[in-house]
Amino acid sequence: MSKRAVLEVIALGVEDAVAAQAGGADRLELVTDMAADGLTPSAATVAGIRRAVDLSLRVMLRLADGFAAGDVDRLVRVAGELREA
Repeated sequence: MSKRAVLEVIALGVEDAVAAQAGGADRLELVTDMAADGLTPSAATVAGIRRAVDLSLRVMLRLADGFAAGDVDRLVRVAGELREA
């Protein structure tokens, strides 16, 4: 097992993702709205980042500010949309 630390960098969009990859990131966490502590990015943003970089992606699945799970059916639907992006 490798003892090397994984460098995960938050990216809000394609520009952030490209800069993170150039800076040596191992993977990205994709979010939007940092004022709300990070929410789910749009499927279009995820697709654009996927096309722009060759890194593992972790996409935030958090639909509203706060820490309640919210509408489970909506979460499942959005998760499916993001997987297809």
